[in-house]
Amino acid sequence: MRRGLTIAAAVVSSAAIIGLGAGCGSSDTAAVTPADATTIENSALQTDSQGKTIPAPGASDSTMPAESADAKPADDGAAAGGATGDVAAGKTAFEANCQGCHPAGGTQAGAGPQLTTSQLDAAAAKMQIMNGKGAMPGGLVSGADLDNVVAYLQSIKQ
Repeated sequence: MRRGLTIAAAVVSSAAIIGLGAGCGSSDTAAVTPADATTIENSALQTDSQGKTIPAPGASDSTMPAESADAKPADDGAAAGGATGDVAAGKTAFEANCQGCHPAGGTQAGAGPQLTTSQLDAAAAKMQIMNGKGAMPGGLVSGADLDNVVAYLQSIKQ
């Protein structure tokens, strides 16, 4: 019995020492984060508990989209903030931000669906990019890049 207690005490002591050695015992973030580290503002759109689009904590209201998450897309994609961007610039932004999940310029399915057969109109595509859906996070592109990517997506639809 005494031998079992000695082994258990040794295991617990070893685990505590390993945990402290790995930094688990300290919450001093100044020792981990350099003082001159660049801080990046989270400007990605968020949703509240009712599903309404809100700015990220600490972000200005200027990051909010003109449309709300509850807005119904208009029949005309351009009038609803749709495909009014630059297709070539949209392709470049798509390749940098979206192609990892929508390969071959969105013409093939990957982790995300093939986009050439998407049934989303420009306004719905814009809302989905801003808010995300399923495994897709929201806010991957914004501002002019968002309009450009939407224009590109509309141009590749079959």
